[in-house]
Amino acid sequence: MNESEFRTLVEESWKRRLTEEERAALDAWLAVRPTERAEWEAEAALNRALGAMPNCPVSSNFTALVMQAVEHEQAQALRESTPASASLWARLLTYIRLPAFRLAWAALLVCGIGIGLAYYSHQTNVRHDVAEGLKAVANVASVPSLSDPAVFEDFDAIRRLAQSSASDDEELYMVLNK
Repeated sequence: MNESEFRTLVEESWKRRLTEEERAALDAWLAVRPTERAEWEAEAALNRALGAMPNCPVSSNFTALVMQAVEHEQAQALRESTPASASLWARLLTYIRLPAFRLAWAALLVCGIGIGLAYYSHQTNVRHDVAEGLKAVANVASVPSLSDPAVFEDFDAIRRLAQSSASDDEELYMVLNK
């Protein structure tokens, strides 16, 4: 028998009585090692004491109550260990214990940064487009003034178009070809 088999037998003795073969192997092991004998006798005495105790009914929400008490103690220890000078955000983030909340905070932070970068990129593109438009308008030749005779070159044809009936295609053709 080795140390791990001895530990296995000790743990088995918590759950059930050991068989004759297990008991014989344990006695042989304890005969050579007196320090483990003292540990085994303490375990055996504890097992006998626990076996003599009456079974108590456990409430249906026992696990929830125990977990609530553990969380309360952890929060209390955290409050005592957090310095009063810590900022509100730092204390809030230290109270968040659950990985789901941490993951949600991280996702929210990443989304916020992403939205900020997208908005910055959009604004940069809009400004670039406006600058290109202004550059194109500045490069266009200036509009001729009304005193330039070239502006009135086709004025008579346009005036005749407005006076003719739109249903008469021949007249329209003649006006445009003059």
